Amino acid sequence: MEYIKKKGVGAEAAEEAYKNGYYVEAIQTLHSFLEAQARSYLMLIGCVHFKAMHVDVWDMADTISFNDTLKVLRILNQISTEQHSEYKKFNSLRNKIVHQLYKEPYDKEYLGVSKKEFDEVFQETIKEAFFFTEKCEEIIEL
Repeated sequence: MEYIKKKGVGAEAAEEAYKNGYYVEAIQTLHSFLEAQARSYLMLIGCVHFKAMHVDVWDMADTISFNDTLKVLRILNQISTEQHSEYKKFNSLRNKIVHQLYKEPYDKEYLGVSKKEFDEVFQETIKEAFFFTEKCEEIIEL
């Protein structure tokens, strides 16, 4: 039986897709990677700093959206207001692309997302792709 699985590290796979012009794959791969890393970071905060049991929170963490994870991390002062805004901008762009890919308004033409906007947001976010990973490593090293 064949399975569809990730190939490589999310940020690197996203960058490769971007270079090859596969923009939907690039943003979705980067989103998936960031979401998983942000959830892991939130879960580690709960386990290490608040004594939550790993076995109790692992599956629960997987049900929290990227946007909600960002909100909780901001509330806990684990990311700055600027970081929260930047990741939200990325998440919004991803949602525009993924959820409006086949949008057909009644009385006008939907042109999609501009390449300029995509490039700016994607490039800014890819620079911070390992932020949550590094934060997880810091907690583990405690």
